[in-house]
Amino acid sequence: MLKQRVITAIVLVVLSIWALFFSSDLVWKGVLLFVGFIAAWEWAAFAQLKVPALRLIYALGIVVGANYAIDNFTIQNIALLTLLEAAVLISIVMRFQKTKGKVGSQSVGFIMLIGVLAVILFVVSMAQFRGEFGPLILLLSMSLVWAIDTGAYFSGRRFGKTKLALHVSPGKTWEGVFGGAFLTLIISFIVLYFLQPQLNVALTFLALILTLISVFSVFGDLFESVLKRQVGLKDSGKILPGHGGILDRIDSLIIAVPMLYLAWHFSVAV
Repeated sequence: MLKQRVITAIVLVVLSIWALFFSSDLVWKGVLLFVGFIAAWEWAAFAQLKVPALRLIYALGIVVGANYAIDNFTIQNIALLTLLEAAVLISIVMRFQKTKGKVGSQSVGFIMLIGVLAVILFVVSMAQFRGEFGPLILLLSMSLVWAIDTGAYFSGRRFGKTKLALHVSPGKTWEGVFGGAFLTLIISFIVLYFLQPQLNVALTFLALILTLISVFSVFGDLFESVLKRQVGLKDSGKILPGHGGILDRIDSLIIAVPMLYLAWHFSVAV
């Protein structure tokens, strides 16, 4: 299993770096739409769409919508939809935790609509992020989300006692989140110092904002956990040997990337 995970991880890193840094805008768009298709296909399982034809229609519909949105969404559209998605994530996760795992959202239509929102917004934000700021800033911004996951894992193992959301994800602790946030804040300062961007805000302020967004990305992970628990799934899919599905790898990024893009857009001087 470990060997399989390592091989898959290496292949993913190589393909991701190539697509991010060396592909044309058209190829990058195609990669994002492909990822969006797989993510939508997996999301259909959360809504318990078991007929392959229905899942295909759902996934293709999201891809068509994402293709249109990449070329037509404004920054105002992205900001409004990001706020909406964040509100939904907070509401569902907190309700599931408050009811001790009894009530999340059983509405098939609602889960499908949230899938449309989440996947399209993620694809659009990834496309516009790279187009506006380039692949390096996009990669470094996503690394902040990975940093909080890494910091939370190690600090949680060492100091973790207080459960973050016992009924959603029993392994996560507040101590882990604090440790991850501390690591992310340090990396944020390093990234900003290295890039030396022309900012409309203080560097310290932007570093704090990027860290808070990375902390909030935990809700993306928790939200997917709620959806999987409701339908009895361990992983969102099996497309990545040893790693599960696409959504298992991008669950935190789905809400974080739009927020990170907005933070950069409104902070960098034009």
